[in-house]
Amino acid sequence: MNKRTAEAIQLENEIRTHDQAYWVLNKPLINDVVYDQVVNRLLKIDPDNAYLKEVRSPKVDSSGKVTHLVKMLSLDKAYTYDEIVKWAKKIARSGAEVFRVMPKLDGVSGQLMKGILATRGDGEVGEDITNKLSFMHILKNHKNDDVRGEILFTKSKFAQIRDHLTRKSGEKYKNERNAVGGILSRDDMTPAKVLTFVDFEYVYTDYTFSELQNIGESVWESIVLDVKDMNFPTDGIVVRVLDVDYAESLGATRHHSKSSIAFKFANPGAWSVLRSVLFSPGKHDTTPVGKIDTVEISGVSVSSPNLHNWKNVLKHDLHIGDEVWVERAGDVIPDITKTKPGKDRTPIEIPPCPVCESELKYVDPQLECSNDDCPGKLLNKLSDAVIRIGIDRLGKPTIEKMMDTLKVEDLIDIFHVTLDDLLTLERFGKKSAENLFNEIDKVFQEGVFEWQILASMNIPGIGRSLSKDLLAERSLYDLVDMLRADLVTLDNIGEERAEAIIKGLSDNATYMETLCSMIPIKEPETKDPDGVSLYKVCFTGRFPEKKAYYYDLLKKDGGYEILEKVKDIDMLVVADPSKQSNKMKAAEKKGIKIIGIDELLGGLND
Repeated sequence: MNKRTAEAIQLENEIRTHDQAYWVLNKPLINDVVYDQVVNRLLKIDPDNAYLKEVRSPKVDSSGKVTHLVKMLSLDKAYTYDEIVKWAKKIARSGAEVFRVMPKLDGVSGQLMKGILATRGDGEVGEDITNKLSFMHILKNHKNDDVRGEILFTKSKFAQIRDHLTRKSGEKYKNERNAVGGILSRDDMTPAKVLTFVDFEYVYTDYTFSELQNIGESVWESIVLDVKDMNFPTDGIVVRVLDVDYAESLGATRHHSKSSIAFKFANPGAWSVLRSVLFSPGKHDTTPVGKIDTVEISGVSVSSPNLHNWKNVLKHDLHIGDEVWVERAGDVIPDITKTKPGKDRTPIEIPPCPVCESELKYVDPQLECSNDDCPGKLLNKLSDAVIRIGIDRLGKPTIEKMMDTLKVEDLIDIFHVTLDDLLTLERFGKKSAENLFNEIDKVFQEGVFEWQILASMNIPGIGRSLSKDLLAERSLYDLVDMLRADLVTLDNIGEERAEAIIKGLSDNATYMETLCSMIPIKEPETKDPDGVSLYKVCFTGRFPEKKAYYYDLLKKDGGYEILEKVKDIDMLVVADPSKQSNKMKAAEKKGIKIIGIDELLGGLND
């Protein structure tokens, strides 16, 4: 068995997060270029990664499963005309080899066979959405009834009805693809022919290999412009071998056919200049965030692109003063995808830890504070543990006060805090103290699930979801007794993650024993496996995205109820915890949990 590195585990977790955002939430967090870079890096260091061999697809309102007689695989990708020609040259048997060039439609892939419409699903088994045929026009070239194609909104139809087409929350869909996914996932809409099922080969042009390699960059760009101008939403061009028998003989990987490839369009972006880099501390690492001259991309002002980690800074040889190409596609967080050396370049120095001023060390691929007792790391870990154990109304600012005044270090200390202790905290009156004490005592009295205790240990790579999976069929103590050889046989657990579990459980043995003896342990429930009460959440401030974006993320994640007023809420989400607002002051007086947007998104990613 190949040893899975910490980087491979981190990359797989990152890809899973982005797949969830793209396929399930219809809210991509990064653009296609950056996503492919992450996937390609994981393929390079872990070529047999099982997750990458899966085919992902959106969630839909399904009537059952449909097995595809021939697999519906994904496409390999190229980003330049030269890459297309290079690929075709490997495939072509002669200059007369014919390639079919057609638009890559941007919607939800499906198959219509014998009157049954199914999504691509995992490539082998899709979801039966025949009940959605009443929403669709059918456009096809095939004379028979069996066809593969894309379910989409035409641009004209979407423009016509977008103001009247909303999610259950009332939020409008931002683009055609999101709207298609939304409609297919709902079971409460009156049928109307707003969608179109388009045969993949409804529009195409055939080229011999000689013609394809001789048309040149300028003609290829005109083809690109023609495809972009179509009434169908597109995100690229598909090129495939026309000879079906030869195409089948070329075979396929588990992920994509070797006889076709997708040329992906560049994402909208703009050049700017990197002026500075800020460093944001987290539970395990410190993340660099760029500050650039503000540019407008797709109608949105961008000034703080994500640099992801220090390895990314080194990869681009980033310096202060460099010109940077910033992309923002699909309403996602902006990324720097390419750079040019500036005239006046200043190296980006790794600063001391922004919290404790200890040395930040580069531990590929990220920066980590060398101080194991760094208050910043401890605060983020404890804040995350509080969320996972289910204590409402206890936000990071209050936890910080408890650490400073009461010398709280972990959940055990929090459960030992008395009402008199809380009254000693700055700006805590009797009512605020009583509210918080009651929330802590509520968890203490009602108990928790074992997976919550495991998740609260902050073992790298072991978040809420994996903690639930690990303890779905065994107890926490059964997990403690498992050997490394047994752990690596479990889903999503490789050797590195198995090591992390063993070390984490060993390091936290006293913590685990104490919590399990202090707090009643709930029996697993089938109806409510999370066992966590709904957070009543209110947002305040100006966020990088529209509030509706975050509302949707919370609703999809589950366990949250969105309210507009501070009254009777459990948690206030703020754009910048350092900037006081009237809502923050009111929340503090009531002892309501206050959480920054970055902290919230970090918890969802975990």
